[in-house]
Amino acid sequence: MKVPLLINHVIIALFGVASGVFKFVGGQADLDVFSHLGMGRVAVALFGAVQVLAAVATMPARSRKAGLFAAGVQPFGVISVAFVVMALLVLRRKGSREREG
Repeated sequence: MKVPLLINHVIIALFGVASGVFKFVGGQADLDVFSHLGMGRVAVALFGAVQVLAAVATMPARSRKAGLFAAGVQPFGVISVAFVVMALLVLRRKGSREREG
């Protein structure tokens, strides 16, 4: 794959990840947009999770193999990803509490 095409592909995938994470953590702009389609907070978060998975799946294989996964330490890589997801859930919950009161 030529370098400019590879760079373009990775940038598009990163935008997909960023957009999905924004939905997953309950970004107000996306909640407003999707509420017009009848989607609640949980549906938007699930859609964001699917978007992140799809964006990561579209990345070239050599771009996906990062950090602990590239070193062949998959269990620790999975645990690291789990910690990131847990932190995002805490931030999402904290944000919803601040909006409520």
